[in-house]
Amino acid sequence: MNQAPHHHVADLNLLRLFVALAEERHVTRAGERLFLSQPAASGGLKRLRAQFDDPLLVRQGSELRLTPRAEALYAAIAPRLRQLDAEVSAATPFEPGRDAHSFQLGCTDAVAFALLPTLLARLRQEAPRCDLSMRTGDHRTLPTMLAQGEIGLALGFLGQDLPANARLRVLRHADWVLLRDPATPPVATVEDFCARSHALISPRGDLSGLVDALLHQQGLQRRVVVGVSSFALLSAVLPGTDLVATVPDFVGERLAIRAKLAVDQPPVAPAPMPNAMAWTEAQDRDPAERWFRGVVVEAFNGVFGPARALPATAGGAGQAA
Repeated sequence: MNQAPHHHVADLNLLRLFVALAEERHVTRAGERLFLSQPAASGGLKRLRAQFDDPLLVRQGSELRLTPRAEALYAAIAPRLRQLDAEVSAATPFEPGRDAHSFQLGCTDAVAFALLPTLLARLRQEAPRCDLSMRTGDHRTLPTMLAQGEIGLALGFLGQDLPANARLRVLRHADWVLLRDPATPPVATVEDFCARSHALISPRGDLSGLVDALLHQQGLQRRVVVGVSSFALLSAVLPGTDLVATVPDFVGERLAIRAKLAVDQPPVAPAPMPNAMAWTEAQDRDPAERWFRGVVVEAFNGVFGPARALPATAGGAGQAA
């Protein structure tokens, strides 16, 4: 009697590689994510193709695309693997003074600039065997990083497109301030504001932001002469020039000290912006991640001050102002 062919179930390591390949669309990057060499990752892909009798990833132009079979497999496998990891992690106690763990944090540039020194000092003191990978992003990219498991925690202005299984905690609403070289005149009126040349934080490279939208509503406009990708670069742009920049208050306070800048209350500013912390259901009960979230909240409150009860707004730390 003929027997039906026996299909072996792929081992967990291969399934983890498949998820990494599906999300990275790049063999080398997928291998690096799992601490595998490029030959090992390529060999794993070959075994996956044999296991599922499908090419899984095919080259189209300069990039790899998932086949329809791979899309269906990813939709079935990825959430189950994350749930399995969550269950295993939840059953594993975490002792910060003794255990090793890698934390992946995604932040808006403004929050990272202000928070990193305090957070890193806390981690080195309380969890000396743990390490931290911090990636910067904005309300467009951080939710995607969180959904795909590239980060375990997102922090800053996060917008409205978080994963459906995300947990959210608003930590603080921040006001805006105006930075300038102290040798230049203060900015007291809207007319002064529009007459000055402006620097803008612009991760995407455009030279228009939230302030420009507000001015447009009043029939006014300003001139943005330079856009930079991070708040730290303002310390190189503003000193010795007549430029001004509208920034979140917690960034302004630190830049004013480091670059010896003057701080004004802007005559035109967006509404206070919500900064929040978000994580997925898969990380919710993980003892290490729960401990880390507690450290992040304490460090955040120590740097930025306690939360203020304001409604969420459309402005954000990762957005251009």
